[in-house]
Amino acid sequence: MTQHIAKALVTSANLKQQIRTACHPDDPQLLKRYINLALDSANIAGASSEKIRILLDCAALLLETACDQKVVLSWRYQCLDQIYRPLLAAEKQSITAGDHHRVRQFSHLFTHLTPTFFN
Repeated sequence: MTQHIAKALVTSANLKQQIRTACHPDDPQLLKRYINLALDSANIAGASSEKIRILLDCAALLLETACDQKVVLSWRYQCLDQIYRPLLAAEKQSITAGDHHRVRQFSHLFTHLTPTFFN
């Protein structure tokens, strides 16, 4: 494993933890850095299924955080506002029927969970 990849993995893990626990709820750049890292990782991934996994993992973290009522509401809304970026990228990267199915499944989950936690 190259140093660059190892550093990106550590950075990703740190960003995930900070996002999930809303360590810095007044720092929208934190979300942008994490999403950009996921988008960059997906762009260099080989198989389309790996690209989709990376992007849906990113979207899942944002959705999980947005639906967590223990997290400050402003951060939850910021996560919700940014979830379209990895989800749209996943739709664009979908090549196989399996890819399309996974993206549709996540979109369906997103559509049904969001009103439950934000009404």
